[in-house]
Amino acid sequence: MRALAVLLLVLCAACGREDARADVLVIVADSLAASHVSSHVSGGVSGHGPARPTTPAFDAFAAECVRFEQAGAPAAWTLPSVASLFTSKPQEVHGARDDELALRSDLPTLAERFADAGWSTRAIVQTPVLSSRTGVGRGFQRYEVLDFSLASFERSLALARGALDEAQAPHFVYLHVAPPHMPYQPPPPFRGRFSAESEALAHVDGSIASARAVHRARLAPEHPDVVRLAALYDEHVAFVDARLGELVHALRARATRRPLLIVWTSDHGEAFMEHGEQGHNSNVYEELLHVPLALAAPGLSSRVESTPVSLLDLAPTLLELCDLPALPHSAGRSLMPLVRDEPFDSERALLASSRHYENHPERWQVAVRSGRFKLHVWPALGRAELRDLELDPLERNDCGAAHPHVRERLLREFERLQREFVEAPDRGELSASEQRALRELGYFDDAGQSPEGTRR
Repeated sequence: MRALAVLLLVLCAACGREDARADVLVIVADSLAASHVSSHVSGGVSGHGPARPTTPAFDAFAAECVRFEQAGAPAAWTLPSVASLFTSKPQEVHGARDDELALRSDLPTLAERFADAGWSTRAIVQTPVLSSRTGVGRGFQRYEVLDFSLASFERSLALARGALDEAQAPHFVYLHVAPPHMPYQPPPPFRGRFSAESEALAHVDGSIASARAVHRARLAPEHPDVVRLAALYDEHVAFVDARLGELVHALRARATRRPLLIVWTSDHGEAFMEHGEQGHNSNVYEELLHVPLALAAPGLSSRVESTPVSLLDLAPTLLELCDLPALPHSAGRSLMPLVRDEPFDSERALLASSRHYENHPERWQVAVRSGRFKLHVWPALGRAELRDLELDPLERNDCGAAHPHVRERLLREFERLQREFVEAPDRGELSASEQRALRELGYFDDAGQSPEGTRR
């Protein structure tokens, strides 16, 4: 407890000195799958060949702080996952579970906690999925939504650095960048770094159209077109890793008396036909849920933590670190006991969901994880399968018959969690410009329907 007290004196406002409060930076790299992060990979990248040096900057950062190697997203696409990060509630509780739905107005957010305590709160969001209409921006004094262009990516980095270089009140900054989200088309010198050997497959160019074609063809993960698409994605990963690494290095070297707390993570992963899907949003297998998560703060020693955790835990953790009031009835919990080697329930149930597909309930999938086991549920179909992630990391086999008591326990956990679900709030129409922006990112086809696969 003495170590925690020292850390709080450094990080928090409780000591009565404004300049002793930490600046906080939460970095979310959209669609960054842990299976394509070098420090998470041993012997191959998601089945697509030799391990590639995709993330040297993240790896170096994580080696100096706390890396959670079994972090999971609570949803398989951006809007509900980010809303869960800020409320510590699953999408079935916070309500923002479809493009035209918004965060419940009665739920306090992480940004509101920091704003109420005197932090300057700012969000720089490079995706139209998180427009102010969604409610995710509640609590931010400045909430800027940028487009998906490379120029906007560079601008987002400059804005985040500028905000944290200011000398006035401490800042809470949420930076959500588009790469490595599709299209997988990074600039030189990253283009061709991993895909040069497959340049003959020019029809697979990393565009949304080429990714949809891969999905529609139902190709196997080892098919050359899929392997090339994954290589193009890895190049995009390397690009965003390098640029975010430069930002983090510059911020940590700045001349300021305020300490700096940094979280580097993603909102969900990305699939390359491991279970018949390309992109994200469509299921709850690990290629879509397993994300990188690293936390750096003064006083925290470097370590790798293997206990399964969730992005639902991030808000409770940051609030404890900065001595701020907890969010009521959080689904997550602070990870500081893990960091301090104190008792922690490593077998607790962690919930994650796919998109709800309001008009196609049979597509909704839910995962309930506890330790090494994960129950995969299709609620509308009355179907449930148990996976042993330790023995079967690719999730190919149902081991429920071998572990009936585990299956029943996790099924009861799902039923308990389901009783907390709320009805979806009233649906609001997307504007024509919002529909156009989402269509360009593959959310809708030209008829305005959500296509199968490659959904954001």
